[in-house]
Amino acid sequence: MKMFDYLKKIGPYFFQLRKLEDYLVFDVLFPNTWKLPKRFVQEDKFLNNGETEDGNLSLSFISDFTEEGVDLIYQNIIGIINFNLEREEKERLLDEKIGELKKLFDSQKLENLKELKFDINQLKEAVNEKTKSGNRVKPTSEITTEE
Repeated sequence: MKMFDYLKKIGPYFFQLRKLEDYLVFDVLFPNTWKLPKRFVQEDKFLNNGETEDGNLSLSFISDFTEEGVDLIYQNIIGIINFNLEREEKERLLDEKIGELKKLFDSQKLENLKELKFDINQLKEAVNEKTKSGNRVKPTSEITTEE
């Protein structure tokens, strides 16, 4: 992959690229709420520069000046970005579902709410079937009330 393609995909998180002796340093800025899963961080090729004045995390990923080294660092940075974007989407979805439940609780009688059922087993089965077939699934659950 060409360097431009790497930088374009890292997108708004890319800050700068530096060459230090036989190493390339990818500097990125991530929101300070983001997590850094250990599987994407090689301790000896990573530097946490702390928080910037505007509250972002300033991180440096260090790569050997080789194609393999650059590929690995790129995959790690993309892994962190994808992990956190998915996490943010899940949090947003959870908030949305909590709001829907609050509306449901406000609009239903107590007797109806006592009969509320969440079919978690059906959801788990659907997720497992999709996972086995290689497809990712965005699970949804059915909420039913018996009147």
